Amino acid sequence: MMTTLVHVAAETRRWQSALKAKIAALGQRGMATAEYAVGILAAVALALVLMKIFNADGFLTTIGKLITFIFDKILGWIP
Repeated sequence: MMTTLVHVAAETRRWQSALKAKIAALGQRGMATAEYAVGILAAVALALVLMKIFNADGFLTTIGKLITFIFDKILGWIP
């Protein structure tokens, strides 16, 4: 009789553990879609900001001046 109760208790614990894992997996299923949506929106927003910056007047001039300044500083250190 005692071994039967031990067996039933062990099966119950296994069943509860499997049920908890299944509930946890079901609870996370919808989150993946929401996370993907937020990630895509963030990527699109970043792409739009970068397009706005790169297409701005004077961007290439400013970058050219920055690169020239950096090279002048580095070459100034060389004896």
